[in-house]
Amino acid sequence: MRSLWAALWGVSGFLAAQVKVVSGFAEVELLPGWSLERAQRQAQNLAILQALQSAFPSEVGQASKYLLSNRTEGKEARTTTYFYLTADQYLTAEWLETLDVRFDRQVRKGQVWVSCKVKGRARRRTVPPLPLEVRPLRCRDTSCTTTDFWAGDPFYLYFRAPVAGYLQVFWEDSGRIYRLLPYQQQRLMAWPIRPDTAYLFFAPDARRRSEAFAVDELILTAEKPEVLHRVYVLFSSQPLGAPPERFDPTSGFHTIDLAAFQEWLLSERLRLPELNVRFLDLSVRQR
Repeated sequence: MRSLWAALWGVSGFLAAQVKVVSGFAEVELLPGWSLERAQRQAQNLAILQALQSAFPSEVGQASKYLLSNRTEGKEARTTTYFYLTADQYLTAEWLETLDVRFDRQVRKGQVWVSCKVKGRARRRTVPPLPLEVRPLRCRDTSCTTTDFWAGDPFYLYFRAPVAGYLQVFWEDSGRIYRLLPYQQQRLMAWPIRPDTAYLFFAPDARRRSEAFAVDELILTAEKPEVLHRVYVLFSSQPLGAPPERFDPTSGFHTIDLAAFQEWLLSERLRLPELNVRFLDLSVRQR
């Protein structure tokens, strides 16, 4: 990674000069049914948001709120609200690279709290993020939007953009990145997107046999009580570069080592200021 940053300083000095090293802290309660990994990921997302808000106070908007817990204790009803960070959807500053992350766990008044300290590189966006509509679904209707799945559920992705561009989708699992879009049998660098057009991916249309043959259908599995995955959605009005992927005949997917993928993604973000990146953190649980 150091060699990459040295190269970027030489080729794109102006862009690299805008990068700041920032730090953030956050903690969340380990809720019933949550795995420790899930609480750690939530705390890290919040710590990143806090770091961006501190470094760019006039540039960062508040992320969407997702109500995760309504709890009654005696006669008192308590509502706990958490934030779900979807990268640059609501932010005009962006997180580029995590340099260090540390977690801690404490028990206070019978409740388990997980905290995170994070340090990384970030920058102010020179191009405002687009109002993209990105929805993970468990059925073919947008009413099924969710980030919590059960083993055996299908996975669909709804996408809509206000401008024409190019789309890539990747899936992170156990230190490997799997390319989801373009589909495995397609020889495309990225999926061409028409403006103001609704797309439903991983859902073959039986009326179009040639299209149905090329579409990859995804069924989710869980080897543990809860498994976490991250989906990377990349959209740009300019053509995207080719990721350093190789076809894995065992899995049937084009795959990339996680470190190599992160290095490639960083280079793409610095090369394309208008690149929009969305992170979808998904949970898959055993029934």
